[in-house]
Amino acid sequence: MVCTGNLCRSPMAESLMREALSGRDCDGVEVASSGTWAEAGYGAAESAVNALRERGIDLSAHRTRPLDPDEVNQADLVVAMTSVHVREILEVAPEAAGKLVMIKAIPEIEMRAGAAVADSPGDRLQALLEGARPEPRRSLDVDDPIGLPAGAYDRCVSDLRLGTDALVAIICGEPQG
Repeated sequence: MVCTGNLCRSPMAESLMREALSGRDCDGVEVASSGTWAEAGYGAAESAVNALRERGIDLSAHRTRPLDPDEVNQADLVVAMTSVHVREILEVAPEAAGKLVMIKAIPEIEMRAGAAVADSPGDRLQALLEGARPEPRRSLDVDDPIGLPAGAYDRCVSDLRLGTDALVAIICGEPQG
């Protein structure tokens, strides 16, 4: 999960993804976040911590991390918050182009034909990456809530949750029961 400062959007997305993965039979999925302009070691923005605390998620231990090109190249999937982040990621890791998606685009991606629930998580992820992507547009960017009122953080969390829930459903399959 990648944003600018690793203070709000990407750590919230990381935490929401971890929450969505908890209790799922989906071993081997690792989630991390970083920022294209982040400096190491700062805590998440207080309003981001509060927005997730209201949803029963503790973000207080988060520490910012700068984007690491080696980590990007080793990842199976890189999730950006905006088209600007996509460009910035590709500037430092051009090899990541085939595994880079915007979080709000995930629910709109038409997975490659032939993907099946019985496939492995890796196969389902590959079907997502090979799927037809929506046309780029401003509404696919997750707006930066930093410094804005609590409502901006709530909207951000809603946007992020749609993407993380869709991603977990793709990777892990729909929940049973």
